[in-house]
Amino acid sequence: MTAAKPEDRGAGGFALILVVWFLVLIAAIGAYLVANGRSEVAMARNVGAAASAEALADAGIARALFNQTDPIVSNRWKLDGAAHQIAMPAGTLEIHLADETQKINPNLAPSSLLAALFETCGVERGAARRLGASVADWVSTKEAAKDGGPRTDPYRAAGRSYSAPHAPLESLDELGLVLGMTPDILAAARPYLTIYTETAAPDAKNAPPVIRRAIVLAARASPEEDDGADDTADAAPAAQPAAPLPPQAGAPPPPQPAPSQARAKPLPGEDRLIEAEIVARSRNGGVFVRYAVLRPGAKDGKAYSVLDWRHGVLDEPRRGGGN
Repeated sequence: MTAAKPEDRGAGGFALILVVWFLVLIAAIGAYLVANGRSEVAMARNVGAAASAEALADAGIARALFNQTDPIVSNRWKLDGAAHQIAMPAGTLEIHLADETQKINPNLAPSSLLAALFETCGVERGAARRLGASVADWVSTKEAAKDGGPRTDPYRAAGRSYSAPHAPLESLDELGLVLGMTPDILAAARPYLTIYTETAAPDAKNAPPVIRRAIVLAARASPEEDDGADDTADAAPAAQPAAPLPPQAGAPPPPQPAPSQARAKPLPGEDRLIEAEIVARSRNGGVFVRYAVLRPGAKDGKAYSVLDWRHGVLDEPRRGGGN
């Protein structure tokens, strides 16, 4: 038996090293594929859970509308922001409903009411009044001139690349562009603001506590404190109508104003605006928040109209529920 030559032993050792490194490389590739496969499976599972939760939240909107169109008014949930728990085969729903008409519309509200709302939300009084005047100026369609000439643009003077549009807000997000507005102030005031109502101020009797305090605070403010920032009202008070003369015998009855000019109090269930926030938790772990503003019984023949429809934020401050 002949002994192996040294060069043969060296070649065999080198081949063994190559085989070992090749096995290590294969093992690394296999581990990467397994880990990547697990990540893909987890991502697919998360996407499926999110889709299930979103579909469940949309079903919650339908459930809320079904409740609010119940012919028996006493069966309808109150629009107070309270939580209503609903168990579904695909998961659970937490439904919050509030009255959108009890919010403040910055497109119509006077600057004094806006300032009072900001002050109620924790803004210092002077800053709140300046901010209320800035919002009123932003939405005012009157580009007023002072001292016989165009006024200095405060936004350009502050280094902004834009000016006030002097047009109604199309989204509450626009308020973030107003001078003096900060993300914290907007986050605090946003639950009490809307662009869908048609009144300058909500009814204080049914409004939530924050808005009631703002209405009272605005009523206490003197005209001097308001700084004359409300461009939507004329400076001179409106003339009081003359007292009607007593009807003469045999005279025809006076003409009644058109419904559009003297609108009666809305019938029960008419012209309602419902703020709906649905928190859906699916069986497979998905969570989705749907936020919507709905008008039941739309005049165009539809069962309801959707005014706002977006992905909500979990634990976002709510207007109702005693805020």
